[in-house]
Amino acid sequence: MSFGARIALALILLVLVGGVLIIGNGAPVASGFQIASLNLPSAKAEKPFYQEEFINASQDLPFVHVASVTELVDHSLAALWYGGPYEHSPENQIYFSKERDGIWLSPQIIMTTEQVEHDLNRPIKCLGNPLMLPNPDGTLRLLFVSIAMGKWSGSQLNTSLSKDGGTTWSRVERLTLSPFFNLSELVRNRPVRTTEGWCVPVYQEFLGKFPELLWLSERNGKISYEKTRIAGGCSTLQPSLIPVDARRAFVLLRDYTKTKRIFISRSADAGLSWSKPEATNLPNPDSGISGIRLPKGRLLVTFNDATWGRSNLSVALSIDEGRSWKRIAILENDNEKSFSYPYMMQASDGVIHVTYSWDGRKVKEVTFNEAWVNEQEAKQP
Repeated sequence: MSFGARIALALILLVLVGGVLIIGNGAPVASGFQIASLNLPSAKAEKPFYQEEFINASQDLPFVHVASVTELVDHSLAALWYGGPYEHSPENQIYFSKERDGIWLSPQIIMTTEQVEHDLNRPIKCLGNPLMLPNPDGTLRLLFVSIAMGKWSGSQLNTSLSKDGGTTWSRVERLTLSPFFNLSELVRNRPVRTTEGWCVPVYQEFLGKFPELLWLSERNGKISYEKTRIAGGCSTLQPSLIPVDARRAFVLLRDYTKTKRIFISRSADAGLSWSKPEATNLPNPDSGISGIRLPKGRLLVTFNDATWGRSNLSVALSIDEGRSWKRIAILENDNEKSFSYPYMMQASDGVIHVTYSWDGRKVKEVTFNEAWVNEQEAKQP
């Protein structure tokens, strides 16, 4: 074997092994997940409720993508997404909007390529996937992707903090998560509170597809973090983390194989180790998914119900901890359009929120309650 080949092999092994090891700057891995309690107003809890709207109705962009919705500590809602001319454009920006009295306010730009370049003092090609962590003290922690070179395999993960509800943001910091030039770390799905801070689903795309977890904690304004891996190989990515209690959890996984199924893995030790991912009976055309656990233990997932394409977006329910699934509703179905990257969360009032990219041009939000879920389930044979 030539010297160059040996170096290449060593680098590949470093990436593969490094992904299994804990990488970061010293955050303690959580001793347990925190399950949010619900405060259910009777009107919203008892009667079926369903609504849909565009969060960025006033925004006119050729491309918007990877939207998420978050409940802040005052129980108001905030949404994030990125957009611009096209997916990897240097002109892409990260947008932020709040809901006030049931109305989404005009989107605000909170991060630009120029700003990130200035703060990190290094070239940035473009920005991507944003995610928000609302801390108990009212501060907002922003995680987002930047690309240094190439496409998503050349990405890095960054963070910034807001102490005024998202109006202004601190200097951007880069997270060091990968042993190979710190490349190919991305964030996409809903974070979960832990006893120590946050557990954030992340994934890697360099020399393979790997689902991972990022453990974050903050003290006195300083962030600490570690990363662990859910599964190896080149099969799954973009985990959707669903805690059951302090110790048990599921992850639903996007498929990158010819199986074309949503995969599921289980943990009994607060996310430190995971079972071998198994294919469910739901299809997955290599597309994003998002799931939650309802208060009585049922699992709910929003997904593209096809083995190819993203023209359908549906909801499925499991009553046996993910072993089998039943389709209960279709949110979108149009062969001329694309619906992708659903993000699902249940707010403290019991209302379930789903945001997604609507034909790559708008951020759509669908809201419903568990009574609506029950009604849709009852309609199915």
